[in-house]
Amino acid sequence: MIQTQVEAHGRVSCPQSVNIKKLNIMNKTFDIKRFGNVLRYDAMSYFQKFGWTLLILFAIPIGIWFLLYTNFHDSADATGDFRYVMLNALFIIAMILAPSRLYKTCNDSRRGIQFAMMPASTLEKFLSMLFYCALVTPLLYIAGFTLIDTILTLIPGSNPYEGFIFKYFSHNDLVRVGDSDMTEYAQEIKLPLQGLFAWLAYVSIFIFTNMVFKKRKVSKTIGILALIGIVVMVIFIRSIIRIEDLDFATDEALIEYIKLFIKRLVYASYVWNIILSSVMLYFTYYKIRKQKY
Repeated sequence: MIQTQVEAHGRVSCPQSVNIKKLNIMNKTFDIKRFGNVLRYDAMSYFQKFGWTLLILFAIPIGIWFLLYTNFHDSADATGDFRYVMLNALFIIAMILAPSRLYKTCNDSRRGIQFAMMPASTLEKFLSMLFYCALVTPLLYIAGFTLIDTILTLIPGSNPYEGFIFKYFSHNDLVRVGDSDMTEYAQEIKLPLQGLFAWLAYVSIFIFTNMVFKKRKVSKTIGILALIGIVVMVIFIRSIIRIEDLDFATDEALIEYIKLFIKRLVYASYVWNIILSSVMLYFTYYKIRKQKY
């Protein structure tokens, strides 16, 4: 029984009922059992919606290996660097396609009713979407690609594959853009969770646009990113030209200035990725909550 007490002003307070009310609000927002049901529901349809895409992406490195093995085994070796770049390229494709394949109909006025009527809160649906798009898909593809690459590397004969690709995971960034001194300097600047925020910012864009666009979700997103990339590239080139126009007393002074410029660029990118991923994920949650069918 809930006991009450009379306050000085003659009003009745009910501390336990207040706590129960707060608990009910929390349960409406997040319930671990209900969240588990959402994860299980999405897992059951994961390969149905995304399985063929994964198979095609897994088949590409097998096809490249077969082409090298049958035609260029005397002159071409697919080094770990080459295969690591291929892994990154296919990894990016998988991340681009995952939201639009797994949650294609979530914002559809007719087919999205099933998603809307799911007995789960907005937060639980959002977290499940983030779990499968931003965690399960990348881990699954990296594990599958690594397994396939390892099996192909172990095939005897004139094998074009040289070395195991997993040896490159510990000392390579997500994408290698070159081997210049300035590139190495940029890679030496380590910030807390730097790679995680860069990857999360990239993924969150496609998760958000999947909830915004109803048709041609991937192509529209890539088009927008391409336009933004052109603007950023123009600004970057103008900055480089401006540096070249400056008068430096020695070459060492020029190098130090360029290093300072790169350092500021890395820090700015770091902050931008944190802000971008936070904003994209918030508006994804908001779009799920306010979606009308």
